[in-house]
Amino acid sequence: MRAGTVLRTVWLLVAVGFMLLPVYAMLVVASAPDDTDLRGLVFNGFHLPDNIRLLFGEGNLPTYLRNSLILCVGTGVLDVIFSAAAGYAMAQLSFPGRRVLFALVVGTLALTPMVLVIPVFLIVKELGWVNTFQGMMVPGMISAFGVFLVRQFALGIPKELLLAARVDGAGEFRIFARVAVPLLKPALITLFLVHFLAQWDNLLWPLIVANEQELWPLPVGLANFQSEVGFTYHLTTTAALVTAVPPFILMVALQRYYVAGLTFGGLKR
Repeated sequence: MRAGTVLRTVWLLVAVGFMLLPVYAMLVVASAPDDTDLRGLVFNGFHLPDNIRLLFGEGNLPTYLRNSLILCVGTGVLDVIFSAAAGYAMAQLSFPGRRVLFALVVGTLALTPMVLVIPVFLIVKELGWVNTFQGMMVPGMISAFGVFLVRQFALGIPKELLLAARVDGAGEFRIFARVAVPLLKPALITLFLVHFLAQWDNLLWPLIVANEQELWPLPVGLANFQSEVGFTYHLTTTAALVTAVPPFILMVALQRYYVAGLTFGGLKR
């Protein structure tokens, strides 16, 4: 083995060690029996299962977890459906104003979410959707990033393939569902994963729309967690560790699609 290879391996191991250091600290604190002594960040017994049982027994963490899954999966699926249709249409269908419309969609990426909070909240209020799941989900059911990602990916679909389907008598909707969607699978899975992770950490919008505790997702619930069981480092860290498990599992399971979607998304045929 060459010296350069050894040095690169050692450097990667050191870098990985530094990146995993916060995870180790989280495990140590979450495994502690109490907050008596956490200065050394050394395992003082493995009480993580006991802390998890205490957490689920005394707090409303199961409710927050259920609400987050409903919100993230629901908005993720809606974003995939609508962004896929819009992105494919802008890439492969010819209609007046297509370029202008796409420019407007991309232009909305420059707007910060804070600018849109008040107008969107007024619309949701007029619809009577305050303290409802649809009030939290519908405003995020399509994203400019999703349309942009799918459109860039759809540009790589061979036009000859779509033309052959039209010659065989297939309509545009059937072509989209049977031909385009399977080819767009990496981009759609990437979009779902990105949207899921963004919604999983979204605190602002659910905090504004949902005033009832039964509708709170995990970010809002964890912010209120210290008032339920009292602020304790080991239980608060245990809650953070538990909430990190679902997105971690999803990221590992869909990693190859995520990488394929990001690497191919900017390429054109």
